[in-house]
Amino acid sequence: MPIPTPSLELLETFWAVAETGSVSAAAKLLHRSQPAISERLQRLNEILGEALYLPNGRGVRLTAAGKAYLASAQRLMELKAEVAEIAYRRSHLQEGALRIAATNTIANYFLPQHLVAFRRDHPEVEIIMKGGISDWSQNALLDWDLLFIEEGSEEVPLPRTYQLHPWLQDEILTIFPSDHPLAGRPELTLADLLAFPIVWRELQSGVRARVLQEFARLGLQVPIRLEVNGVEAMGNAVAAGLGIGFITRTALRHRPDWQVVSRRLPMPQGIHWTLYLAVPEPAYQSRTLAAFLWQIGVGQRADV
Repeated sequence: MPIPTPSLELLETFWAVAETGSVSAAAKLLHRSQPAISERLQRLNEILGEALYLPNGRGVRLTAAGKAYLASAQRLMELKAEVAEIAYRRSHLQEGALRIAATNTIANYFLPQHLVAFRRDHPEVEIIMKGGISDWSQNALLDWDLLFIEEGSEEVPLPRTYQLHPWLQDEILTIFPSDHPLAGRPELTLADLLAFPIVWRELQSGVRARVLQEFARLGLQVPIRLEVNGVEAMGNAVAAGLGIGFITRTALRHRPDWQVVSRRLPMPQGIHWTLYLAVPEPAYQSRTLAAFLWQIGVGQRADV
């Protein structure tokens, strides 16, 4: 018949009695009454089938069996202290990891300032980011705490415990080479652009999808003949004179060196574009994740 396994509570009591040398001192150490300590020791003796200590004046003396079990009890107490230390450090953001996956535009132009601020406040937290994601189906999404997704991206197969939330809204601007014939025209519509070459982002781009959606809303058919990959390539292509392009206001603000002219089209409302984040439900969020969400304006402040 198998012997029952003693609980951590019983072994902790045995360790405290052995460490302090008396039941009364162990009771003070564990903040329990002396009868409660004696009862636990009795249960432990019964489970193990042999006495672990003998009375010795006002204290106790370990038996041979007690000495045999003491080393194991000591290791358990060290493990308990180790777990408590890890819990404390994680609860105070003194360790942990923040894992983020994002599209190229979000990773390059929207996240850096937030990550810099988070690292400044929590320097011991490791930040892991994978940018440039265009095909979410090719990534193990459960490996990431946060997914930053563009409006217009193909539907993302979110894990069951993740929820999609709007995060930021930006505006998509039309950009021209500085010497383009349309750059200085006071009245301008999206239809006017079709008489000139247009440079488009790659197929998976949310900016491209959102702009094409606006053309379609106006009943305009758009030929796709010039494609580039990424924001930098778009700006360089337009500045070089290859054609008209589209870029977010935030991205353009980071590149004042580009020789381009921007316009808000269609007038007067412009094209607005939403960025989303997919985040685990609160029950599945780490303290590190909760703290970062609060910093970027999502969720509640984590107690640290």
